[in-house]
Amino acid sequence: MTRPLPDALLQVPHRRDVPFSKLTTLGVGGLCHWLFEPTTEAEAQTFVRACAQEGLPWRVLGGGSNLVVLGDVTTPVLRLALPKTVQREGNTLCATASHGHIALAEAAATIGLSGLEFASGIPGSLGGAIRMNAGAYGREWVEVLARYRFLTPEGDLVEKAPEPGEFRYRWSFLTGGRVILSATAALAEGDPAGIRARVAEFRGKRGTSQPLSKRNAGCIFKNPPGQSAGRLIDQAGLKGLRIGDAEVSPEHANFLVNHGKATAAEFAELMARVQAAVAERWGVALEPEVEIWRDDPDGSSSGH
Repeated sequence: MTRPLPDALLQVPHRRDVPFSKLTTLGVGGLCHWLFEPTTEAEAQTFVRACAQEGLPWRVLGGGSNLVVLGDVTTPVLRLALPKTVQREGNTLCATASHGHIALAEAAATIGLSGLEFASGIPGSLGGAIRMNAGAYGREWVEVLARYRFLTPEGDLVEKAPEPGEFRYRWSFLTGGRVILSATAALAEGDPAGIRARVAEFRGKRGTSQPLSKRNAGCIFKNPPGQSAGRLIDQAGLKGLRIGDAEVSPEHANFLVNHGKATAAEFAELMARVQAAVAERWGVALEPEVEIWRDDPDGSSSGH
């Protein structure tokens, strides 16, 4: 970003030169040169409108759990710092996009609302989970999503129910400058002890099958139709493949982990090696499930 930022934008709370190692679960990447952290919806609107009026590219960052950053990012980055509130009305729960995804699932379990158990082991923010239609164990967010609030690329506020075509497997239309502000889940009353038991069961499964003790970005590649990306990588003999501090996890082949000091170049090379080996062995082109950020001044992106 070589041109000066507009004064209206600089009125939004922001920080300079923040390492992505502190902003992502993977801990790989360079510096975030401009990190904007609005604490209200109005400040978020100011950010989006100022960028739209000036034609400035920008990006959205959530909890940083589904994101691989390959270098410095000079374009402005928006990370909502809204109060982490949860409101219950009947059998619905409404939370701000900044709310922790796992914490929201646990809050639902505590008050005896069922439907978010599948989310209990998925890290990141609620906004990021909605944006990518996160899911696990055969469930996904669109199945419980009743309403959501978001900003358009021009900064207008919209609140609506989901419609056909807006969400599909690990994808939603909420990209290209749209910003989730809050979401409402339609749940069902249940026995709190039973719900908490299912939450514990799902979290236990993730703990025994995934490398949660190592820094990671979650599943790196999408499952090809009818297949498992992890199984394809495993059967290609890639578990334990290591480049510097970046490694294909011996626990779960679709997790690439950072042993502490992995560089962006090492991680990029490891991803490319995995894709090439799977393509050669199985004839399958693995597509990233994670967001990949390079400093691209011509477009915007989002990660959670």
